[in-house]
Amino acid sequence: MTDETRTVSRRERLRAQTLREIEDESFAIIDAEGAQALSIAALARRMAMSAPAVYRYFPSRDALVAHLVTLSYRQLAAAMSQATQGSRKAPRTRVRLVVTAYRDWALRHRRRYGMLFGERAGDLPGEVTARTPLDEAMALLVDLLVAVEGTAPADSTSGDRTLDGQLRQWARSQERPDTGPGVARAAVLIWTRVHGIVSLELTGVFDHQTVEAQRLIDLEIDSALRSLRPPGN
Repeated sequence: MTDETRTVSRRERLRAQTLREIEDESFAIIDAEGAQALSIAALARRMAMSAPAVYRYFPSRDALVAHLVTLSYRQLAAAMSQATQGSRKAPRTRVRLVVTAYRDWALRHRRRYGMLFGERAGDLPGEVTARTPLDEAMALLVDLLVAVEGTAPADSTSGDRTLDGQLRQWARSQERPDTGPGVARAAVLIWTRVHGIVSLELTGVFDHQTVEAQRLIDLEIDSALRSLRPPGN
């Protein structure tokens, strides 16, 4: 290895280390105060760097936030995927494990979750709203629903032709083109309803109520799983 190669490698290692520190410190700001508190100037002060030095890593605040959104999606998707790794439990149980991991991550990282689904408007370039690492976890949910014992035939429909077409298109977007609208509908309903309950939970709606968020989530999962059973089962 030449001196020049060693110098380049050292420079790359230092850059990678600084990038990780930028990510960690940015998340520390977000976790404490929310995404709106993150700025290049605030980050630079926290890291004892100059703002121009930070701009060498990210050309703008929007670019930094977009990077953090992608990282947060990856963290959430990883938590959901790891929830069933090596598990030999029935698919129905694994569906619950995936959903539980989703809720647990949101409760642990409230402001990051808010950044993903509530505080993004105006902060990010349009392309960030395209396919994300979370789609990988959604594909996992689809696969589990397909494997659920008693699943309806792949060509089961909702009775709404337009919706069925939209569901088939959604399944293709999750790289599951052979998935019928019945399974796709169950997956979308689980995600949207769980997201709604978790979002309300994070705002404190259930803090002084007798209704438990987890029980509502269990009810929604049961309802979606029942929809997969063929008539008469």
